[in-house]
Amino acid sequence: MKLLTRLRRLCGGLAAGALIASPALAASVPTGFVDAQVATGLTSPTSMAVMPDGRVLVVQQNGIVRIIKNDAMLAANFHAFANVDSTNERGCLGVVPDPAFATNHYVYFYCSTVVGSVSRNRVVRVTEAADTVVAGSERVIFELPDIPSATKWHMGGAMRFGTDGKLYIAVGNHEDNPQPVATSNSQNLASAFGKVLRINADGTIPSDNPFFSNASAYKANYMLGFRNPFVLDIQPTTGAIVIGDVGQGSWEEINRGQAGGNYGWPAVEGTGTNASYLNPIYAYSHSVGCSITGTQFYNPATARFPASYVGQLFFADFCNGTIKSLSLASPTVINNFASGIGNPTNIGVSPSGAMYYLARNQGTGTPAPGAGTVGKISYTGSQAPAITAQPQSITVYVGTAATFSVGADGATSYQWQRNGANISGATASSYTLATTTVNDSGATFRAVVTNASGSVTSNDATLTVTTNRAPTATIVAPAAGAGFSTGDVISYSGSGSDPEDGNLPASAFTWKVDFQHDSHAHSFVTPVSGATNGSFTVPDFEATEANMWLRITLTVRDSSGATASATRDIIPRTPVSQLPVVGTPANGWGPYEVDRSNGEQGAADGKPMVLAGVPYPRGLGVHAPSDITFALNGNCSGHFLSDLAIDGEVGNNGSVVFQVWLDGALAYDSGVTRAGDLRKKADVSVAGKNQLRLVVTDGGDGKGSDHADWGGARVTGCATTPPVAVVGNLLVSDGSNSAAWSILANLQVGNTVYGDRAFTVASLPAAVTGGSWVRTANASKSYTGTPLATFSLSAAADVYLAFDNRGALPSWVDSSWVDTGSDLTTSEGGTARAFSIFKKRLNAGTVTLGPLNNAGISMYLVIVK
Repeated sequence: MKLLTRLRRLCGGLAAGALIASPALAASVPTGFVDAQVATGLTSPTSMAVMPDGRVLVVQQNGIVRIIKNDAMLAANFHAFANVDSTNERGCLGVVPDPAFATNHYVYFYCSTVVGSVSRNRVVRVTEAADTVVAGSERVIFELPDIPSATKWHMGGAMRFGTDGKLYIAVGNHEDNPQPVATSNSQNLASAFGKVLRINADGTIPSDNPFFSNASAYKANYMLGFRNPFVLDIQPTTGAIVIGDVGQGSWEEINRGQAGGNYGWPAVEGTGTNASYLNPIYAYSHSVGCSITGTQFYNPATARFPASYVGQLFFADFCNGTIKSLSLASPTVINNFASGIGNPTNIGVSPSGAMYYLARNQGTGTPAPGAGTVGKISYTGSQAPAITAQPQSITVYVGTAATFSVGADGATSYQWQRNGANISGATASSYTLATTTVNDSGATFRAVVTNASGSVTSNDATLTVTTNRAPTATIVAPAAGAGFSTGDVISYSGSGSDPEDGNLPASAFTWKVDFQHDSHAHSFVTPVSGATNGSFTVPDFEATEANMWLRITLTVRDSSGATASATRDIIPRTPVSQLPVVGTPANGWGPYEVDRSNGEQGAADGKPMVLAGVPYPRGLGVHAPSDITFALNGNCSGHFLSDLAIDGEVGNNGSVVFQVWLDGALAYDSGVTRAGDLRKKADVSVAGKNQLRLVVTDGGDGKGSDHADWGGARVTGCATTPPVAVVGNLLVSDGSNSAAWSILANLQVGNTVYGDRAFTVASLPAAVTGGSWVRTANASKSYTGTPLATFSLSAAADVYLAFDNRGALPSWVDSSWVDTGSDLTTSEGGTARAFSIFKKRLNAGTVTLGPLNNAGISMYLVIVK
């Protein structure tokens, strides 16, 4: 976090971008307290949330969120937000759990996010499960106006839920320098900047907000007149709101919040005499500190600090490295608490009564990788251990394991008990019952935690062992691979079954539909229950975004309450990979890939595409120099849309230029695009055009790492295309060789032809390039049974069979199979084979393949397109 221009003056003329990093040191704390480091290796930590269950979320400016559990940072990220703008003071800056986290597992984040060509601060809600974020659970519940492009500082970002259940959001003034009062954001009610906002947990705005009925006001505004309110807290016992506002050059402020209050910036800094503005309850000058970066009331569920600390407001300062406290009753009486912290940025208190703090251990400037730490201050003065994480009741299926865990401060030993009796050998912080039986159901488990000062017993956790098996949910329609356009009516249907209940009734069904965009989702059809089918009309929402799709989710519930879910993604029409290829594509390293990165020289060896940290399920992965032409044939009236970037598989290497050509004319040029750049976007009209040519060239530094992605590449407004045939249900009668058969996608030169030989495809006509195909076994050429194999088609398609020219056609290949006049070739160790290609149009259903019955030639190939 690059903190404030004025810090350069306070830190001896530190130049912009200079790096000051120092090792983390133990804080000095009062007698009876102990400071311990619980996490290291963080980069520019900005905010934290101590969760209701004692886990700690740590937000880094770059959008990577870590999780600390039982005072150890887990190896895996809790989450990594995509497309975060972390320049200057932008980035992910705030986090708060939902008041009902114990039941809904919601967590809210405040992040600066790149949206097209601009950046905006957003409040994003995610759902937690098993120490990570549930895939696809990101929801943008509130979005602020565009960040002015020239603005570097003062984003704010702190969030807290009030005792009224509303979410309070501190927003900086988004101005680098003080502006005239009359034109400042902070004093402009129509602006969201320089305010504390108040919204409902779902992102809507409460009608009792003080400016809600003001036609010209930003309705979410609750207080105004702030410069950079980097921190705020709300006392759970009284509902008192305090805001820490970072000052310009003279004063740091702690303000007591009230509805409609105006705190004076930029007319006043610190305490003033103008009755129009509310004064801070405490302000300290820059001779004492320079940047208030933490506020936290000490009101935990279990108070471990001495009674004199309960109800105190603790606050930290970035520059002097201290944590101090005051009481709201006597806010000018300041108590020293901790010192010697390396640039603290946030503090929090756990339910069990310990205090955690973030330390950047670095002043202003480019973040020093891994310099950030998390410290924990505990009171140990002659006290028994404190439970920090209670064992949780669990339900398991009979025969599986059950594990219970407890977290505690100050523990030297553990003893687990079952139904109140000690379990022999169960003396660790976790206990596992390896194999459960129905007789274990209803048993209670607890831990007795001990140190030299005494013992404490955890809550009981109940084990439920069930013989009920989970149901199964199946989405029947729309079909896998189905597409959509704006205005389409999408019908959906499904089925649900259960081993105990049989077919489930409509009352057991719940449907929902989300718009998926990048790594987050927007709710569209909110959960609808009581029907096995339904329909919706696709609106014009994010229709010009390349990386978007719709996800239909069906959840079924059996009579015992067990649930199961199924999802079906449908994609916007028409992916370029579904367009006919003109001529022979060129690619700089192996074949180009569909819906994956370029990878290495082999076909289908790419990875999931990642553009600027964002995963893409669809698109083209290429390597410069690449040149692919697709036929439009004048059938499209919309646009070619694609996001463009170097793929993440090559790290910080590579540079390319993307070009889009239409009927021989250059329609788009990206300029040089380097690894690490933000995504670029191609959006060009293709109305009436006949050919779309996608070209990628080297950016000037050599082509060694030029792995480029056309992310989400598609063409809109094309005449309705027939559904893509999905090949499935492959059954091979030749049991001796059936394991070598498989269904593959995107046939390219370089593919291995057989599952049991090293022949590769040496040449392909355009008609079959990119098609789905069946990799056969060469040894199956001797099989004589009928049928040799069958597979299914989900829709009508052209089926191609390629036969070795050295032998006669099998008798089952009759005149309905049309000789295309084209050949493909294969090669192995210098031995080449030519194959004639025959085609037949087949409807959806089962395709039967007869035997070759000729050991003297190579086995045939099967292609679907």
